[in-house]
Amino acid sequence: MGPIGALAYRYRRLRLQTRFALHVILLVAVLFALVIPAVLLIQESVILGTARNNGLRLVTIFAFSSVQAVVAEDFLGLRQLVNSLGRERDIRYAMILDLDGRVLIHSRVNETGAKYDDPFSRRALVAATPIFQETRSRQGDILYDFATPVLVLNQRRAIARIGISIADELRLIRRTRNTILGFGMLTLVVGLVWAQVQTRRLARPIHALARGAAAIARGNLGYRIPVARQDEIGGLADAFNQMADSLRVRFEVDRELSSTLNLDMVLESLVRHAEKLCSADVAFLAYRDRDAPTATVAACSGHKSTEIRNWEIHPEMGRAGWVLATGRISTASHPESIRDPKEDRVIAEEALRTLVLAPIRLQQSCVGVLGVGRRDGGEFPLEAVETLQRLGDQAAVAISNALAYREIALLNLNLEAKVAERTRQLSEANAALEVSHQKLRELDQLKSDFVSNVSHELRTPLTAIRMSVDNLLDGVVGEVAPSLQRYLAKVKNNTDRLVRLINDLLDLSRIEAGRIELHRTTVDVAEVIQDVLDSLRPMAAEKGLILSVVPSHIPLFVFADRDKLQQVLINLTGNAVKFTPSGGCITLSTQSIAAPEDQGSTSVGAPVPLRLGDFAPPPPGSPAALLPAASSPQQFVEVSVADTGEGIPPEELAAIFDKFHQVRRNDRYKAQGTGLGLSIARSLIELHGGRMRVESEMGRGSRFIFTLPAADAAVPADDTPDARSHT
Repeated sequence: MGPIGALAYRYRRLRLQTRFALHVILLVAVLFALVIPAVLLIQESVILGTARNNGLRLVTIFAFSSVQAVVAEDFLGLRQLVNSLGRERDIRYAMILDLDGRVLIHSRVNETGAKYDDPFSRRALVAATPIFQETRSRQGDILYDFATPVLVLNQRRAIARIGISIADELRLIRRTRNTILGFGMLTLVVGLVWAQVQTRRLARPIHALARGAAAIARGNLGYRIPVARQDEIGGLADAFNQMADSLRVRFEVDRELSSTLNLDMVLESLVRHAEKLCSADVAFLAYRDRDAPTATVAACSGHKSTEIRNWEIHPEMGRAGWVLATGRISTASHPESIRDPKEDRVIAEEALRTLVLAPIRLQQSCVGVLGVGRRDGGEFPLEAVETLQRLGDQAAVAISNALAYREIALLNLNLEAKVAERTRQLSEANAALEVSHQKLRELDQLKSDFVSNVSHELRTPLTAIRMSVDNLLDGVVGEVAPSLQRYLAKVKNNTDRLVRLINDLLDLSRIEAGRIELHRTTVDVAEVIQDVLDSLRPMAAEKGLILSVVPSHIPLFVFADRDKLQQVLINLTGNAVKFTPSGGCITLSTQSIAAPEDQGSTSVGAPVPLRLGDFAPPPPGSPAALLPAASSPQQFVEVSVADTGEGIPPEELAAIFDKFHQVRRNDRYKAQGTGLGLSIARSLIELHGGRMRVESEMGRGSRFIFTLPAADAAVPADDTPDARSHT
């Protein structure tokens, strides 16, 4: 909240009396802030202008009077003239200067013979008309210096100068200012007194209204305010009393209606209140069920015959039918309505001469009619009609509540049976689900065992095949023809692919079974990266790719399994080489961070979907939870592998780390491989207590990032690296 908001808040909390006083002070302050400067400015302008004009006339007369004495060099006459001017109260000096600026005669004798070389004197020596300047005396008073040439036959013979003080005029201005300020203070005091008197007169009935509102809020609906004024405040007090009467009546009606949910009792209570509040002789209420074509009278009061009890109201027939069809109140007959003989018979038997009918609307439809009538023919006032309309609205709510209660009572009769039936079905479904879950676990275990056993069984013959092919290629059994070498090379390549597939399946099986072994030591990240780049550089050179490393400014060490780290880097860098077109670049970089990032981005501005516990604390007993406790704040090393390849489509990012998932490209169905590399790499990083994420943008490349605990953060100083096995 700014300063203006704070001032507005404080102003709203002020009492009305204080607000009036502030208004008066502000009004007077603004008035005098405008009046005083204007008056003083006008007065000062007039007085100073008059002083300047008088000074110019006086110096002109002084010059004209000294012409004869100057011509005759009558210094005695000039002395008399100067002395006569010097005796004037406002004139501070008078002098005659020759054309060299030397004083011929001065009202102060000691100035005679002095030479004036100030700027104003130089101006006066060349001026052809009277001139003046404003200066200040040593005492700080404002002085006007006037000068004019003494002309003899239109020839300049001397300069006449006089100095005039306007101290008297300034004293007049100050006196005027003080008078206005005094008048303003008096006006302010009178205004404050008037504001206090008026606010007290206005606040007294307002306080009474506030006390009445507080009493109504406390539940004292019988509180009334005495009306002693005929102005707007008196009208407000009268309206308050009417409101209190209406609230009291509505409270009594609501209390009586809410005391029971029996529909018959509710309707009888509404009819009694309608008869009483509208000062009617007869009151009745008719309503229809949801699908019923007609409305029947359910409650009535003050009736003489039984005909009204048997009255059925048809829509569009009679006044009551018109109200039931249109949902509008009726205070007189409507020519467009069709006469209803039953309605005419009821009116005749009850001898009603005035009838008012109000609709009972529920959920945008009219479900009934509430009517009151008089036998003496007196018209119902507007207040009675409004009261009947409010009672109709209350009747709609009461009927709705009563019908809802009836439906709830009916529903409760079979609710327990339905709950028991659903509970039994749910128990059976849970039992079947548990059996299915157990079978799925068994099948998953069988699958893992099968994959592990088959992989082990396949690796031995594949190893024998690869060794035999290597021996043949090496010429152990003799020289091999070039055509046969090509076939043997293909056999060797496909055998290597099968071996890699089997190794991936075995790694995945060990990870899922929790039998992966991590031999953690302090590992130099830069050294591992260099080994990986050296092993992949020939493959990158074949495609014309550039492999580069962004060096770190400090050595970075992690507490990890070197072989597993190298496996992860080979997988990520090999994928980058595989999916980066010729001429591209692959960059590896490392940096030290305080903690793993809580989120990554799959593309520019898009968050990475969190999967498999992304950046969540490892569960107790998991391999990541077995890491040594790190100091606070924990340090991590972040490694990233970035390429300039095609990028990963946004729809593929959510499943990029899933098992057997391969990115589908527009130009080919899928890339070669098992689709297990990224899943295994991520699992190995998470086993070390790290995290892996991906950022990618189509057409610009991808960036895989993972973190590992730093060696100095994961291993205490007095601890030695050891081999840990997760089983």
